[in-house]
Amino acid sequence: MRNALIAAVVAVGLAGCGRSERRAEPELARMAKACLQHDAEMSCPHPILTVADLPATTRYYKDKLGFKLDWEYGEPPDFASFSRGDAALFMCQHCQAPPGAWTMLFTRDVDRLYDELRKRGATIKMAPADKPWGLREMQVSDPDGNVLRFGSAIRK
Repeated sequence: MRNALIAAVVAVGLAGCGRSERRAEPELARMAKACLQHDAEMSCPHPILTVADLPATTRYYKDKLGFKLDWEYGEPPDFASFSRGDAALFMCQHCQAPPGAWTMLFTRDVDRLYDELRKRGATIKMAPADKPWGLREMQVSDPDGNVLRFGSAIRK
């Protein structure tokens, strides 16, 4: 049901409802339009991570990972968008697949990010390490077992 509602919000926001009155454009519709400004066939992926407790997840992503809460949806909220830099993640409480998804995020300096997140008390699964595919990577998990994999180019 939640997925159908989200799809409807995006579709109505993008297509318009044909009325002449001016309504505030839904946040998801604004995001979709902004992502397509780059003249790419596809752009701005937004993983949807399943969580058990959205308020607890909100505190973790803000306090431990330094993300900003962009918006929440529902009464009480059970869907939210978080961002940091150009990265955006959606969180959905008790919908979609089971928790435990992995998401790759690129950063300028994974070692600097590691130091910051460690000081904030984030759950570090793997400290930065050079990988044979040319990235220096680290892994952080959230309270639901979702893993954020951060990487930057190996400095020579």
